[in-house]
Amino acid sequence: MVLRLSTVWAGVAAAASSAGGLDYVTVRVGDDQRPIAGRVEIEAEDGGVLLLARDGALWAVKKEDLIARRSDAKPFAPLTREELARQLQGELPGFRVHTTQHYLICYNTSPAYARWVGGLFEGLYKAFYNYWTRRGAVLHDPPFPLVAVVFDAQAAFQKHARGELGEAAQSIIGYYNLHTNRMTMYDLTGVEAAGGNERTASARIQQILSQPGAERTVATIVHEATHQLAFNSGLQVRFADVPLWVSEGIAIYFETPNLESTKGWRNVGAVNRFNLVNFRKYLPRRPPGSLPQLLLDDKRFRDPAAAPDAYAEAWALTYFLLQTRGEAYVRYLKTLAEQKPLVDVSPQQRLADFKRFFGDDLVALENEFLRYFRSLP
Repeated sequence: MVLRLSTVWAGVAAAASSAGGLDYVTVRVGDDQRPIAGRVEIEAEDGGVLLLARDGALWAVKKEDLIARRSDAKPFAPLTREELARQLQGELPGFRVHTTQHYLICYNTSPAYARWVGGLFEGLYKAFYNYWTRRGAVLHDPPFPLVAVVFDAQAAFQKHARGELGEAAQSIIGYYNLHTNRMTMYDLTGVEAAGGNERTASARIQQILSQPGAERTVATIVHEATHQLAFNSGLQVRFADVPLWVSEGIAIYFETPNLESTKGWRNVGAVNRFNLVNFRKYLPRRPPGSLPQLLLDDKRFRDPAAAPDAYAEAWALTYFLLQTRGEAYVRYLKTLAEQKPLVDVSPQQRLADFKRFFGDDLVALENEFLRYFRSLP
């Protein structure tokens, strides 16, 4: 589950800011005021701003919540890893930080679990960059250290997540927040809450990974971490109107790890059996013209009754296009990455963008798509 921007800014015309120095704003957050240093990315016509903070957070600030603003000539620079680690520990007292090549794992559970998460994410990072660069995508290194927050238990995680997700926090094990740019999850082993030591933690991790449901559990975490990579590598743009079938399809495409491999992945892009089963269950009741409906808008993903089928079809379409039209798909992603934050894209433009790379005859494409999946073993 990706925590997305609220609809407050939906439909607001915006223009890029020309500010060159460091911007300082004071923002109203509930009953409090919060000073933030960063760079104004967008200035909305109504006076609101989109500010990129030095910790990587994106603040979409409405005019009425913008209390003060000034700038100076000091150049914008992200927080260093050390500065960001100190900030995280200031926000989350009692947490420690495990550092890997690309991640800061902020945790209050066992060090063994933090190391396992760091290893899993570094494996994903390598697989993600290798996959897309070999297919011609131009990616950049993340401009900020990638942050993952790991709580020791589900109850503590839900208490924290409720402030960002509301009641949806009750039904998930992790999420990526487009605003904070952080992954948040909890220790699935429960070792720290039970008072276990390092040896116990390592044994419990292996026990969890050997269970039949482990693949789905780990896949959920990897799914959200894939969103984080997509929005920090240049493959996608935060707060841009990216079609959900694209962003969710990519996350599902990468989500399935190989738990028998020490590197986490042996074959990125293998058939996602879980979603293949779901898609085949959907096929007998799939209405004609389901493909254009998926392309035009995100309504199916926001309808709890329709969402499981939409996610399965998003993966199926992504898999089909990457297997049969990979070069066109990468060019399509490049076009989507040129979209501006906070600017709505009409259904007609979404459809035109798709047809530009995959052809005007959607009926023929849909028939080929369905034949392809009916022939998969």
